Amino acid sequence: MFCPTLNLPWRGSGEGKARYGLFYGPLLMRLPGAIFLFLCGFYLLTMSGHTYSPDEETMLAVTRGLIERRDVAVVVEDGAPVAALRPGRDGGRYSPYGVLPSLLAVPLHLLGSLVAPAGPPADYATRFAVTALNAPLTAATAALLAWWALRLGATRAWATALALLYGLATLAWPYARTFFSEPLAALLILAAAERADAARRLPPGAPARLWALFLSGLAIGLVLPTRIAAGVALPVIALYVLWLAWSAEAGPATVTAPAPVVGTTGQTSGAYALRAMVTWASGLLPGLALLVWYNLARFGTPIASGYASEGSLFTTPLLEGLYGLLLSPGKSVFLYAPALLLALPGGLALWRRGARAIVVLVSGLFLSHLVLYACWGEWHGGGVWGPRFLLPVVAPLMTLAAGVGTVGAARWRLAAATLLGLAGLAGNLGGVLFNFSTYVVLTPLAERVYTLNGSPLVAHWRLLSERWSRYGAAPPACWLGDGLYASEDPAGAPLPRRTGATGVLRCAIPRGARLNLTLDDRRPPAAPASALGLLLNGQSLGHLREGQQRIYALLLAPGEGRLEIVAQPWNPLAVGFSERDDALGPQVVSLSGATDGATPVAVVDTAVAPLPLRARPRWAWYYDPPNQHLVDHWAWYLPRSELTGGRVWLVGGLVGGLGAGCVVAGVWLMLRLVLPPVRAAAPSQTLP
Repeated sequence: MFCPTLNLPWRGSGEGKARYGLFYGPLLMRLPGAIFLFLCGFYLLTMSGHTYSPDEETMLAVTRGLIERRDVAVVVEDGAPVAALRPGRDGGRYSPYGVLPSLLAVPLHLLGSLVAPAGPPADYATRFAVTALNAPLTAATAALLAWWALRLGATRAWATALALLYGLATLAWPYARTFFSEPLAALLILAAAERADAARRLPPGAPARLWALFLSGLAIGLVLPTRIAAGVALPVIALYVLWLAWSAEAGPATVTAPAPVVGTTGQTSGAYALRAMVTWASGLLPGLALLVWYNLARFGTPIASGYASEGSLFTTPLLEGLYGLLLSPGKSVFLYAPALLLALPGGLALWRRGARAIVVLVSGLFLSHLVLYACWGEWHGGGVWGPRFLLPVVAPLMTLAAGVGTVGAARWRLAAATLLGLAGLAGNLGGVLFNFSTYVVLTPLAERVYTLNGSPLVAHWRLLSERWSRYGAAPPACWLGDGLYASEDPAGAPLPRRTGATGVLRCAIPRGARLNLTLDDRRPPAAPASALGLLLNGQSLGHLREGQQRIYALLLAPGEGRLEIVAQPWNPLAVGFSERDDALGPQVVSLSGATDGATPVAVVDTAVAPLPLRARPRWAWYYDPPNQHLVDHWAWYLPRSELTGGRVWLVGGLVGGLGAGCVVAGVWLMLRLVLPPVRAAAPSQTLP
């Protein structure tokens, strides 16, 4: 209620205003609300529905502990992909990461559990729901960025462009699909800075000014239980608020002519300055209380954070870290967020217009993170997409680009934004379509960070091209599909390989063909009978002999055919046969054939193994290089999960319908709020 609203007149008749007045409420009448709707829906439509890192798995384990045991201890099965845990009170093991993302994920986890089937495995739906958390958080960050840009004098069109550049053309998009804590930290830091700047513009002594300071303190205080290292931004905000409280330039300001805060005697009011600082500091209390509670619950002391041993890991020379984070081909923040290049001319424009305090504040936030992580031994962030550690300060730095909206001709601004947007979109789209964990598993750090050809921005598109070319191989061919484990040939030949309960082969034969399929169905006596069957286009090929290796001759008519190998699986570990812990069907030993025109039928590997039941292989299934996933998207994974029948349609319908509805509503609102009004000419005569 204390924020100024945009002066956006209704463009329509009085009757239309009355009809749609409820829809054009206080939230959606504002441009940031439209941006939030669009990006939130877009992120839901493009989410992956799974985690990428042991860090995320650890935070997810805390969420489950809060729900199942009302405890923050991490209790997982042996071999689960959790990060390094810390010993704590009562002999438990605890996460070193912030608790706020885990707390926020509790309602989503409960929502996912409503769809999950009873009994194990029952974690696909809950993971799917939890990894949707960062979608609205990132959308809110972009919306707040637009709101602050409007306050800095940007036009509606330019503020919208900046928000979309951040949301779609920076590393914010790939991280909106994860359960990392950086998106929440980004929102809180941006909110703290924006509210501190808002306080500078409000009248001295006004309740709205103190309320803005309280919200600034609240936001930056909640950063501490989100990501303790991001607390390096707290001193920057504190110094800005201290300057604001005592500076003679604080008060009801425009970006060009700040007014002084004066007391009744015309001098700076020390009492008001103290009141302002106390108000801001009181906003820190909820975040500090949450942090203290979490530390007590983990380690029995309010000051232990779990990072005591990390202080010795600042081993990277500063210049090396700065080069990596700013200039290296594989980790430069300007390559993963090209729109940041607009911050330099925008910051200069704001500086000339008198908004120097904002330039100093935002620059300080960015430099605090840059210098901290440039000295960190793991400055690159590990096997992740781009400079993950700098994501929390990308949005604040982009606010400086609001000043570009008043510099130069509009066509040049449009050209620059378009060029940088396309570059950022193309680069980060590779990190959305292809699971970045797949690439980093196989690639040495030096190659993917310091070489252009090895940079994920380039390598992901190369790997996508190779993978997609397999799916698009020219017929005649048979594609090894779902339900087939990795090849057992050390040389990497497509066959032999095992099926699971069902193995699928898809063939495209333009002139008809004869295929020879060799299956080995032998299994130990303790294993259950296989009930082996073959289905061609859904039709059974009759009873098959079990327990031996046989060659099946198949005649395929011209066109496409789907061959399914179905069997009762057996587990080698469960029957004491070997250490392999998978549900196995028969082995596909060989597949060969030729068309009626004597053209050999190619065998193409696009196989995707069954989704495992155990934690570690289940987590790795999404990025395991032998799995030829077509795209890293929930619509690809959902039918291959334990969800079946109506549950698949329910989850897909909810996510797709909600996402599409938000996108349509957001686009419609943005167009009405951004495009200039179309004024109809007065009628020349009265129509009957």
